[in-house]
Amino acid sequence: MNHIIPKKQNSTLATQSQQLIALGKSHRWQFKVLGKAPVPTEAIRVDNWVVVPSQEDTSEIPIRAMKKVQAVYQAGIQPKAWVVVHEAPMTLPKTTDPTQQKKDPPVLPYLLALGGLGIWLASTLITTVAVVDPILIAITPENDWIEIDRWA
Repeated sequence: MNHIIPKKQNSTLATQSQQLIALGKSHRWQFKVLGKAPVPTEAIRVDNWVVVPSQEDTSEIPIRAMKKVQAVYQAGIQPKAWVVVHEAPMTLPKTTDPTQQKKDPPVLPYLLALGGLGIWLASTLITTVAVVDPILIAITPENDWIEIDRWA
């Protein structure tokens, strides 16, 4: 009788999140798993936060955050994407002039997909004494969102 025993694949994709967390621990950096969500293709609002793909973000990233990004790549870890999350309190209501209104892209699918991440972002506002902005997040191939750095 010939038994076929499936082997557990130890691929790079299956261990990217673990490798990223281990890298943070080895440097005593506070990398945190925030949840799972797909990679946004454009900037989206989630409650009082705006999630911006890194290639669209124009804010200045501190040297210490760039050193962490460099260490990630030097360790052979290849995040699927990077995003920067900015605090964005609600602004004044939109104008009622129909000539100046633009239709917003549908956000509901992103909110549903971001689920736990949205809850985490909302709870961060409540549990953090001083709200910091922005947050640099690496998204792994398995769609884990991992906080790399935050600054004021």
